Amino acid sequence: MTLPAPKLDDLTWADMMAAIRRRIPAESDGIWTLHAPVDPGVTLLELFAYLLEQRLYWLDQVPDTLVVAVLRLLGLEPPRPAVPAATVLRLSARRPDTAVPVVPAGTTLTRDPMGRVVFTLDDDVTVLPLAEDGEVTVWTDRDRTADLRAGRGVALLAGDGGAAEARFTLPLAGAEPAPGPVSLLIALDAPAAAVPSWLPGAVSDVPPPAGLTWSWFRPDTGVSGPFEKVEDGTGGLRRSGIVRLHPPAGWTTEDRGVLVSTTAATYAAPPRLTRLAVNVSAARHRREFTAQAVDLADQVHAWLKLPGQHLVLPDAAGRLLDAAVRLDGDEWLPVPDFTFGAPTDRVYLADRTEGAVVFGDGLTGRIPPPDTEAVVGYALGGGRDGNGGLTANWTATDDTPVELGAVTAANLVRAEGGEDPETVDAARQRAAGSLGEVTRAVTADDYVTLARTTPGVAVARAYAALGEHAGFPCTQVPGAVTVHIVPAAPRTDLGREDFTAAPQPDPGMLRAVAARLDEARLLTAEVFVRGPRYRDVALRVDLSGSPADRARVSAVLAAALRRFLDPLVGGEEQDGWPFGEALRPSALLRAAQRALGDLADVAAVAIGLDGADPQEDCNEVPLGAGELPVLRSVRTRIVAVVEPGEGLA
Repeated sequence: MTLPAPKLDDLTWADMMAAIRRRIPAESDGIWTLHAPVDPGVTLLELFAYLLEQRLYWLDQVPDTLVVAVLRLLGLEPPRPAVPAATVLRLSARRPDTAVPVVPAGTTLTRDPMGRVVFTLDDDVTVLPLAEDGEVTVWTDRDRTADLRAGRGVALLAGDGGAAEARFTLPLAGAEPAPGPVSLLIALDAPAAAVPSWLPGAVSDVPPPAGLTWSWFRPDTGVSGPFEKVEDGTGGLRRSGIVRLHPPAGWTTEDRGVLVSTTAATYAAPPRLTRLAVNVSAARHRREFTAQAVDLADQVHAWLKLPGQHLVLPDAAGRLLDAAVRLDGDEWLPVPDFTFGAPTDRVYLADRTEGAVVFGDGLTGRIPPPDTEAVVGYALGGGRDGNGGLTANWTATDDTPVELGAVTAANLVRAEGGEDPETVDAARQRAAGSLGEVTRAVTADDYVTLARTTPGVAVARAYAALGEHAGFPCTQVPGAVTVHIVPAAPRTDLGREDFTAAPQPDPGMLRAVAARLDEARLLTAEVFVRGPRYRDVALRVDLSGSPADRARVSAVLAAALRRFLDPLVGGEEQDGWPFGEALRPSALLRAAQRALGDLADVAAVAIGLDGADPQEDCNEVPLGAGELPVLRSVRTRIVAVVEPGEGLA
């Protein structure tokens, strides 16, 4: 439980004076007899009580600087600065007569007529010519373009561990060479834990689920070849991201086919493509500026050898994100506060409200000398102002290079992730909440929590088997822990063709979880990370009477029992069949009857495990620790109706 915050300011002046007056006779051995306010001694006691009351009040008023210092002392983040929103822009540019235009990284565009909300491109964009009314075509086992066009999504690579490939034909026109990389937005129907690569919460170092090869081909001739370099922002199709394909010499827009293939599609579930677009780049609500020495000279000349010096940056009030300061050629370092600074440390902090950089007081942080040459590079933006919906009215700012001509853009995804600076009170609440976070793996629940919260991968469930050792399967090994994890997989439609009934974690997910648990484990613990052990289940359901529509009854029954035994949405709580829980005919009968309702009466359920025929048995079928069932078949059988009392002598 969380302890209540102590209140130190709980003693009033009147309470103190009452307590003091009661102690006067004893402390003075009865000599002090006049305790009225007219007595000078009582007047002094009242003054001291007044001063003590003020100091008790101050004890409850913790200054912001102390809160920030305590957070840093505890190893927690100080109040977080503003975060810029991010989106993906698809660019269009007036094409020169000579070459395909390249819009350089750092180009600024705005959707705001006043030009206050400005986004900056992360990468160069080669604006390749597009065919009018052209569209991306997708081919896996057959032409899937209609599915993509209708928004149903396309399962690209099967997750069965075998070789697989997917082909895209980009809507490029002409026979133009590419002076830069081909940039593609690959939008996937991925779990929320797999944050898209352009958003602030994305994790960059997660191992890919499968090794991919990207190559190009010419649709009409079949000529093909590899790309010289691939920058895969999807992490191997684990999440939505931007893929930058660097074509070889001689490549033209006639070679508009893209082939992605793998020799081992080890995905937990096939990655599902929802959108593919060309000529794109991530963009962030951030704009870079530089204040030169001449711009800051008046402020620097006014400095004295006194604490609290600061530099107000042009047009930065309320919008300052960060700054880089150089004084007389020496680089000064940013800090969240001056608490741990020494008198000689060249440090400063960025004040977003004032739009200034602030220097130390000579005790915690050096005082900059007067008449120094100051150069400050700084960025403006961030905050919730950058968040917004889909618009197609993005235009280049006035300082866009003239040779690019008219640059316009449309954002293909919502601008998200922008956050205002965190207040000190919010940081205190976050720190209080973080005290309950699991950071060390001691108990079985700790292993489960850490596995499920591994950044960058979507682990839906986990089970820690204490004493289970991968090398000694039949013996309990002290200090060994095997964590079985189940990855997230789509469960909206258990009957679609790419449904994965028994999801297994991909190799990258296993490595990511293992690395997290290795950092958190106790020194003497030996940790293994594995997928669940699935046991094939076959059921026979006996129905009494004669259902009117046996085909419908069989379909409803199979769907209900498949969901009931599902590793992710099964069980009575619908959060996945519990690891190692036995299969009970009574529980299956109850689930079957609940699904059928008045369609039919369920007389009995027989269970078969690992390919065995379902047998008439009233006993439960046990599962081992770390094991889960997966329903492979359901067979229905009509039996005679047994009337109550029938067969009795």
